[in-house]
Amino acid sequence: MWRRAIVFAALACSAATAAPEPPITIPTAQQIAELERARDKRPNNYERRDELALAYYRSARAALDRGEFPLYEKQLSQAMTEWIESLRLEPENPGPHIYMGMVSAYQGRIDDTLDSMYNARSLQPGNPAAYSNIAETLIYAGRDAREVETWLSRAEKLGSNPAVIDLNRCLLQWRDGNLDGAARSFRFARKLDPAVVEVWNEAPVATPIKTFTDLTAYCCGSPACGPYLERACQKSELEIAKREVPEETALRELRIEMERRRELERIYKERQDLEVRVKKPLEGTPEAAASQAPPAATEAPTEPEEKP
Repeated sequence: MWRRAIVFAALACSAATAAPEPPITIPTAQQIAELERARDKRPNNYERRDELALAYYRSARAALDRGEFPLYEKQLSQAMTEWIESLRLEPENPGPHIYMGMVSAYQGRIDDTLDSMYNARSLQPGNPAAYSNIAETLIYAGRDAREVETWLSRAEKLGSNPAVIDLNRCLLQWRDGNLDGAARSFRFARKLDPAVVEVWNEAPVATPIKTFTDLTAYCCGSPACGPYLERACQKSELEIAKREVPEETALRELRIEMERRRELERIYKERQDLEVRVKKPLEGTPEAAASQAPPAATEAPTEPEEKP
């Protein structure tokens, strides 16, 4: 079963058909250590590794926001390792693909995010979150509104949280210049389920989002949202937050990504019955060069269009 499957920005409740969960907080070092001990006691337990991966990632994101780049790199690598190990245990589980897609989106690789969302849908085609996640990703990728609506309609038919559908439509309408429609869809979403805007990209929202104006300000101020909706932010006369990391950190991210692809290829080579996309680096690209470079020292360990 999926837990709250948050990809980025407005996907905060894409798996909202699940039971309510405790508010998201950034884990302390002590809490991470406790999760590590629990993992060590039961290394072949999917839940233990999945919980630890998410804790690492939340902590990594917080470190990135603080500008603590070495800690961010270390914990991002640790999170990816745990998600990969989770998939070794349960290769048919869509959850790790959702979170890996979230990582790609925050790093500006929306095509890789879409691959991850398609993988999650292939692994669990009956889950409405699979379709709303894809719809959300397509909004950020700038795809045609009719394509987005096709995926949203499928999510609706499968019983998706209606607030999630309205929030996706809000972003789509805002992206395409329909501000009145976007504001109306936001009001519908928040009235149906206020929780859809209480959590954003696996992190708590510091300033409550109560209005459509709050939403646009938050999105444009987030590197996980604003750059993808640049025109909408410009029309709303809002400054767009740019993601800025040192070159060394960007290269480390690429190495982690290339290692992720290699490990996924190994896992799913043994499971030819599962339709999972694994993108390979191309010769002559920065990705390929990064994949061949020796890993940086740490303190510790466009695809064809799919149809619903």
